Amino acid sequence: MRPHPATPSLLLVAVTLLCVALAFGVLVAATSVNSLSLRLEPGNGDAVLVTHVQDGAVFSAPGPRWGMVLTAIGIAPPDPERPADWPAPVPVTGADLLPEPDSLDSYAEYDAFLARQSALAEVMAADAVELYLHDIFTREQYRSVLYTDYREITALPDGFWLQLLTGVASLLIAGWVWALRPRHIGPIMFLVSAIGLACSTATSALYANRELALHADLYGLLVPINHMGVLVFGLAMIGLLLSYPRQLVHPRWFWLLPVIGGACLIFDTSHVELGLGPSQLYVFIALAMLGILAAIGLQWRITRGSPHDRAALGWLGLSVIAGAGAYTLLGAAPILLDTPFSLPQSHVTSVLVIIYAGLALGLSRYRLFDLGDWSYRILFYTMGALVLLALDAMVIYLLNIDAAPALGISLLLVAFVYLPIRDWIWRRATARRAIAQDELFSAALDVAFAPSAAESAARWQALLRRLFDPLEVAETAAIVAMPEMGEDGLSMALPAVAGAPPLRLTYPFAGRGLFSPTHLKLATNLVSLTLRAEEGRDAYMRGVGEERRRMARDLHDDVGARLLTGLHTADEATRPTLQAALGDIRAIVSGLTGEEASLERVLAETRHETARRLEAAEIALDWPLQEAEAEAIQLDYRLHKALTSSVREIVSNVIRHSGASRLTVTPALAQDRLRLDFSDDGKGISTAALAGETPGFGLRNLRHRIEDIGGRLTLSAGAPGTRIGLDMPLRLSARTPEPGVPDMPVVLNSEP
Repeated sequence: MRPHPATPSLLLVAVTLLCVALAFGVLVAATSVNSLSLRLEPGNGDAVLVTHVQDGAVFSAPGPRWGMVLTAIGIAPPDPERPADWPAPVPVTGADLLPEPDSLDSYAEYDAFLARQSALAEVMAADAVELYLHDIFTREQYRSVLYTDYREITALPDGFWLQLLTGVASLLIAGWVWALRPRHIGPIMFLVSAIGLACSTATSALYANRELALHADLYGLLVPINHMGVLVFGLAMIGLLLSYPRQLVHPRWFWLLPVIGGACLIFDTSHVELGLGPSQLYVFIALAMLGILAAIGLQWRITRGSPHDRAALGWLGLSVIAGAGAYTLLGAAPILLDTPFSLPQSHVTSVLVIIYAGLALGLSRYRLFDLGDWSYRILFYTMGALVLLALDAMVIYLLNIDAAPALGISLLLVAFVYLPIRDWIWRRATARRAIAQDELFSAALDVAFAPSAAESAARWQALLRRLFDPLEVAETAAIVAMPEMGEDGLSMALPAVAGAPPLRLTYPFAGRGLFSPTHLKLATNLVSLTLRAEEGRDAYMRGVGEERRRMARDLHDDVGARLLTGLHTADEATRPTLQAALGDIRAIVSGLTGEEASLERVLAETRHETARRLEAAEIALDWPLQEAEAEAIQLDYRLHKALTSSVREIVSNVIRHSGASRLTVTPALAQDRLRLDFSDDGKGISTAALAGETPGFGLRNLRHRIEDIGGRLTLSAGAPGTRIGLDMPLRLSARTPEPGVPDMPVVLNSEP
């Protein structure tokens, strides 16, 4: 039976335990050597200054103090009288504090350095060490005997902790990524690079942060491991960028990487002299950086047609260049160029963690290695379990209490410390704001109840842009039943909704992110709510239509029949009024039933009615026939009603107030708008009327009627008479919302 594959959580626990073992091993190694209980720093020339004396150290009087110069150390004789064959003290110089022997000019200097380190380490291994000191100001010399003890963990310098944490953090992040994609070449290379970095920083933390000296045998173990780690890191980074985001070479060629690394390591450890001495390792670092840049350049060229891969490469490449580039400039370049640089090598190494921290920050936005928000959940839940176990063990060990109370205390600490911190980090990492259901419902109603199908489709697209901010919204011929993601989150297809055809959203969040299952669920809910709102609107409109048809039948069958009967019995004076009333009844019935009237017919009927009224008032009418294209234009009832009512009001004003003998009406069609210009030869209009200051409601109502449909009314004085311009659209647009009513609901967005 085939074994079950390990789960991501189990693999992550294994990586975490490896990190704990690495940190524990380095701490044990750092505290397993004898200590002088001093902190030493190079002074002027070859002087070695005492900058700190550890509390609790046992010295014979007079003991060392700050500012003294340590000139030599020797094994303290057991008796006050020194035997003649007793070993001479070993001088101490500033060169003995060199953190990285790789920076020496030749292998001869390197061997001499190791020999001095061995001599000093043998002295420090004694039970009692004699310190040779002198005062930096008075030059008075002192001797003090130190009874040695192991180096305490509190005496380890900050450079040690910085390098150790750099290696452990990098290995933990890379192990997290690998645990989620253990069979993919990209995460494997990423983990290998972190293993190399951890080897390099762990060994460097031991010898670069030593108190004074380590034995040459220990150097012979630590330095090759350090160099191997550097080689593994550089080659693995090149392999990573050759395989992700696009596979540039076949995986079988990756076997060349360990061959190249092994050859370089053998070449380095055999001390072949090429004129650069031990610093020739930094030549490889510089060449590896060039290889990394070349691989990034190739990936950039290959991914130019894929925004998804380009986005991942951009973030990963930036992290690699920032981390490895800073290390090359701050660490390798000063040594190769023989340029002094004040930043310690232990601090320079820590910049490499930028690569791994940058990857952790880029997972949620760019889904590096095809990982999404769920990767953070696995990390946090696994770390929560480990924190609980660690706290339990710590409480048992430090407080010496039983396991049951310790577990309770640990649970409280996890609940009130770890979980709030984890929740805060989760919210910051995912950077997504949950949209309330009532906001979605409000948005769906606003889309569904738009005044027209075109406006509804426009509002639907505007809402999608507010939610997902895609770079491209395109119609698609594909049949889509419900929202679905495509191209690994690069696009999302939506069904036909709100009068809009099926749409395809591409490159969400201005091309800076990808669609996730959370966004798919949001789109599905929004589509469902909008469809339900449309069903409710359609049911309402069916009810409105039925009621309107009933009212139209009543008007036609009852009121219309009675007016028609009265028309046959009326005298000549009332017959025109009844005919006009019948015309209005027909127009109202047409409007209630949703029928549209052609512009040609409306203008003809209005012209005929105007001519009759002016003829009765003995006013001549000059109204040329309309253009032929008016026949093809259909008017909505609101436009039809506004046009006829406005013309009636204008004609009524001419009859009652102008004293004119002629009225000229000039129609014109242009760009889906109708313009009617009225001019008479009467006595003109007053200045107060032009300014809208007259007490009457005729002109004011006329202006409001025209503006309500998106038109415009102009008044001006003629020579003689009055000029009135009536400009109106031939298609209804969306109504302007009432004051205080927003055009759209509150701004929605799936990101903060």
